[in-house]
Amino acid sequence: MTKHDIYDEHEGLRLWNYMECETLESGQEVWRINVEVKRVDGVVIPVVAGDQTYPDRGLAQVAGRELGARMVSERGL
Repeated sequence: MTKHDIYDEHEGLRLWNYMECETLESGQEVWRINVEVKRVDGVVIPVVAGDQTYPDRGLAQVAGRELGARMVSERGL
């Protein structure tokens, strides 16, 4: 299983996207995301698992950024 961790800056926070890729028997890649919101001094919103899978890393990265931004907005941070 391939793992790729990346973060984006959003309104002074870091939206961490922990992505995992599984290769199916057919050879198709399936990416899953887990998103966490942090400040420099610690976690603001604990890890939340995404509820979908994505066919490539680029789409998983965009989805992680959108999920993180939505979590920040919903909590009024």
